[in-house]
Amino acid sequence: MSLTRRDILLTGTAAAMMPLGMHSAKAAGAPEIKKLTLGFGIDPPFSLHIVAMQKGWFRDAGFTDIETKNFSSGNAAGEALVSGDIQLWTPGNLPPIALFHNGIPIVVLGTDSVNHADDKLVARKDANIKAPEDLYRTKIGLLVGSTASDDLHNLARHYKLDEKRLQVVNLPPPEQLAALRTGEIQAFLAWEPWPYKALQEGIGTVVSTGGVSHFAQNNGAQVKISDNRSVWVASQDFVRKNPNATQAIVSVLLRAQRYVADPKNRQEVIDSFSKFQKEEPAMNFAIWNDFVFDGTIDKGYVEDMENTASYLLGTGRIKKRVNILEYTYTAPIEKFDASLVKVKGLWKP
Repeated sequence: MSLTRRDILLTGTAAAMMPLGMHSAKAAGAPEIKKLTLGFGIDPPFSLHIVAMQKGWFRDAGFTDIETKNFSSGNAAGEALVSGDIQLWTPGNLPPIALFHNGIPIVVLGTDSVNHADDKLVARKDANIKAPEDLYRTKIGLLVGSTASDDLHNLARHYKLDEKRLQVVNLPPPEQLAALRTGEIQAFLAWEPWPYKALQEGIGTVVSTGGVSHFAQNNGAQVKISDNRSVWVASQDFVRKNPNATQAIVSVLLRAQRYVADPKNRQEVIDSFSKFQKEEPAMNFAIWNDFVFDGTIDKGYVEDMENTASYLLGTGRIKKRVNILEYTYTAPIEKFDASLVKVKGLWKP
């Protein structure tokens, strides 16, 4: 899918407010490629990409043709990265960890957003789920192999449930919502906007989020079950062959991240992103605080990535552990703003 970009000039005031690293990526050398293809989705982490395209920041960095592509699975997106069909992918952290540990040469370039509160367990109102043990009698829709699988694992571990007794129905989020309507499933665990849609239709209620319990026994308690964050991923081959393009991509996205994170821009960003989604802005205003648009690479980044790797190891999807920092590349972030890097990545081109 190709998107039309509006050319919006950066004002002198905004330019003056940018750190040195945020000025044109051309200062570090023009990108080796002119066409940039981004793996894409419709959830809020992609608001950064939309802002950057609409304001012409990718163009200003030297990319003259911007294209977006959607993928039905992490494996398909990973294959597209390695083949060169796309240059950047922004998934949750589980798929790239699984890919790298299974021999796919990807590298993480940074954090798009921290999404611990995004994933939600939503149940039909007539399912009468009051306690964690009620989930044993509940058919739960989720996309197997996604971050939702990790969330369910963590939820079961926290409440000492036997995960093998949970009835999981493998469905992508849009089909989860349809199945919840018909009663084919009694609950689903997914990311926004699907929980919001279930609540708006009046068929669902939130049982647990990635960070807060709504079970009757501990309603409102802080219970972290999500290690999810959206990350920027590229192929190692692309980064090695295109250092200027890599720097330009990271710099543009970090610039957009700061713009999206600024409360003064929230109305503009949500209106623009909602138009792209073809959704009402009210939905995004309701869920926006579930996302923390912060590109800092710190102990929290390492913890989320390591916890997810532990889940994959425990479920047999990876055979051995690799230090997360061995496929984290932080040099482009440091060049943009060194204060964002509290823990340095070990990967080098």
